[in-house]
Amino acid sequence: MCRTRRSRSPTSSRNNAPTWRIIKTKNTIDGLLAGLLVACAAAALPAAASTDYPPAIWNPAASCNYSARTVSVSHVAVHTTQGSYAGSISWFQNCSAGVSAHYVIRSSDGQVTQMVREADKAWHIGNSNGYTVGIEHEGYVANPSAWYTTAMYNASADLTRDILASRALAQKVYDGASGWNAVLPDANFDVKGHVNYASQSHTDPGSGWDWPRYKQLVTSGSGSGGGATPTLTWPVVQYGNTGERVRTVQYLLQQWGYSVTADGSFGSTTLTAVKNFQASQGLGADGVVGNASWPALTVLAQQGDSGAKVRAVQSQLVESGYAVAVDGVFGPGTDSAVRSFQGAKGLGVDGIVGENTWNKFAW
Repeated sequence: MCRTRRSRSPTSSRNNAPTWRIIKTKNTIDGLLAGLLVACAAAALPAAASTDYPPAIWNPAASCNYSARTVSVSHVAVHTTQGSYAGSISWFQNCSAGVSAHYVIRSSDGQVTQMVREADKAWHIGNSNGYTVGIEHEGYVANPSAWYTTAMYNASADLTRDILASRALAQKVYDGASGWNAVLPDANFDVKGHVNYASQSHTDPGSGWDWPRYKQLVTSGSGSGGGATPTLTWPVVQYGNTGERVRTVQYLLQQWGYSVTADGSFGSTTLTAVKNFQASQGLGADGVVGNASWPALTVLAQQGDSGAKVRAVQSQLVESGYAVAVDGVFGPGTDSAVRSFQGAKGLGVDGIVGENTWNKFAW
């Protein structure tokens, strides 16, 4: 668990972390201001893609906050940031922190940012830093229902599965059976919470983390929504096109934070937004939404969700003849229509709009 700056103790509790000293000199202040200007300039640039985990954004921690790894990775540590996604990223880029993690995951949509290469040792879990990959989850342990979202669980499970698979490690994920704060032998579980490692003072991810659910997502491969097939083909949508496919692209761009109107017309504004999105995902920024861009653009949606991604689902359902309101709220009516659509298309009927269902919508 990382801490926000205002709650950080004067001396770091992480291994290899420097003592936090505030030296009130003009040179220090000038240096901090210069750092802020560099950070602001970098923030304006398109996000780079991670080479360890392509779905992630690469936004590196300060090199003073991690070190070289000398032993092989064998475990994954699940953390909670005790702060915001953006704030945690900023903190790991500040040498005053003396902490870092390999990955940070956003609560609202499951966006993943990598900050330390898996080949390097992040400072996130004291005497267990050397052999672990640390994943920080945005939020607070005291309010799990507000922060531990479906999108976050799914994104985290996909990431954890990739970390294990890339090293041929067993999927020995803790299931919570011994209690949320039990100290667990490393030999028994290679995926567990910060609190579950030996000699730790932190309690994250806390009693509200759903370990049975997380284990199921990691081991079943269902984090992507129904086990999406990697050989899916997608329609090409590009400048000058019109219709429901374009509207779906526009709604999904809205979900990712781009200012476009979902009018079903692929004009210059949509073209610019698509190119910017592609650049942010490390894709070829050609403005054409095809086999590479569709999987990156789609976002898992299910009952209880809201926002532009749900409007995309609902608009597609209306196009397919289902009587649902395009109100951005994934309620029982939308759930029922999705299940009916999935059954009609020969998909697994679970009401979850994952990659397979999005693909059927797109065609």
